[in-house]
Amino acid sequence: MISKRFKFASAVAAATAVTLAGIGLVANEGASPIQAASAPSVQMPRMSLAKRLSREFEAMHRAIKNSVVCISVIQEVPETQANVPMQIPKQFRQMLPPGAFPLNPPSHKSVEKIYGTGSGVILTSNGYIVTNNHVVNDATSVKVRLADGKNYTASVVGTDPKTDLAVVKINATGLQAATFGDSADVHPGDWVMAIGAPFGFRQTLTHGIVSATGRTSVNIIAEHNPQLAGLTYEDFIQTDAPINPGNSGGPLVNMNGHVIGINSAIASTSGAFDGIGFSIPSDEVKYVTSQLIKYGKVVRGYLGISIADVRHSYVHKIALTFGYKPHHGVLIDQVEPGSPASKGGLHRGEIIIGMDGHPVKRMSTLRDQIAMLRPGTKITLKLFDDGKILSTTFPVGKQPATLAMAGGSPSPMNVGPAESPQLGVTVSPVTPKTAKMYGLSSPHGVLVTGLKSNSILLGDGVQPGDIIVSVQGHRVNSPMQFNAIIKKLDIAKGIRMSVRGRSGSERYIFVQKN
Repeated sequence: MISKRFKFASAVAAATAVTLAGIGLVANEGASPIQAASAPSVQMPRMSLAKRLSREFEAMHRAIKNSVVCISVIQEVPETQANVPMQIPKQFRQMLPPGAFPLNPPSHKSVEKIYGTGSGVILTSNGYIVTNNHVVNDATSVKVRLADGKNYTASVVGTDPKTDLAVVKINATGLQAATFGDSADVHPGDWVMAIGAPFGFRQTLTHGIVSATGRTSVNIIAEHNPQLAGLTYEDFIQTDAPINPGNSGGPLVNMNGHVIGINSAIASTSGAFDGIGFSIPSDEVKYVTSQLIKYGKVVRGYLGISIADVRHSYVHKIALTFGYKPHHGVLIDQVEPGSPASKGGLHRGEIIIGMDGHPVKRMSTLRDQIAMLRPGTKITLKLFDDGKILSTTFPVGKQPATLAMAGGSPSPMNVGPAESPQLGVTVSPVTPKTAKMYGLSSPHGVLVTGLKSNSILLGDGVQPGDIIVSVQGHRVNSPMQFNAIIKKLDIAKGIRMSVRGRSGSERYIFVQKN
């Protein structure tokens, strides 16, 4: 984990004791040579302001401290083959000193115990606690220590790897539940405080400011669990409040003492705090934890569309070909047949600009909002469609267990090629057999069968085996028609194409000759 750029803020060790030897605790070895009398005096108004700020931090701490817990876990994993004595060949074992290894393999399966620490926040007075998934994932033992020193054995209620959240339960009543704030009201520059057990030091308080909100391309979760690539929900609050190993699952608190995030990870080259920490927003935490407590898992809403962010320059060029000029909104690139979006009347090329009366500015926000809806919930989308503003209302569906597309198809036939000199591409007609392979309702489009080394389509990811379905909104039915359309368009200004791959997925590309 140390070699990775992003570190989950949980402490893991191979022994129960927490050592202070490498933390860098150094005593003051001498008094300052500068005399106290030479120090400039502090003006009283400034001193009063500093004291008032200190009192505010004290009040924040009092409001939240009894709702923060320390979590200790044990994971049991099989010992590595290198540690199994009888894996050493006999001729080498004979060279070892007597007693170095047992003569017989152990009678029971050996396991290695890995100990870890993290933090948590009390959700309810009867013992539900939120923490990070990576703190309790695969743990064989979970212990919770309250602020008053009482210890409990906890059970895992449910986990959500896609958001790195988990809920555990202890058998206790009368606990002080934390108050959760509205993370939508969090802004860069806001004072915040983090509390947890960094390096095992319980009830450690640090403070700083919100450095940024809406960090969506951090890729923290998938970096530590590649199987979740493309399936995670990341919309982090970034803070410079010091977060270290052991802070995972602890709260990020605003000046009212309300939890506005759950601390999850740090960006670090050393494994310790380097000035950048990430917290899961409280609005997401509230939704996920309520689902885990009620169902033991998270049930998410689903539309069944592939989307692209108009903010990105490449997608904006495609949007311009539809007559859409703003730099916000979400372009619908693909609509899955039979999906809630399909039944709701959504089509490729439409741009989602609003949802339930609120503007949609970026893809990640829309994706998270849909995911946090119960299946069956009706939504109203505002759309830009070929110069017109439309509105449609329909219920969201239930997100399937996997969103992966189907695999590839056999190689298509290579019939009647024709070359487009402007694009440096050779295309062929689409036969009925090929259309069936690619999931087309009828044979249309042209099949890419060759690309020159200087073809401008190479930069857009087009490859032999793709089908060009339409050009600038014009449906293509033959190589001759394809060439005729291309000759009428100005490639220097850029043109929009719709391309279908072997898996049946369709995407827009923007082709421009520099």
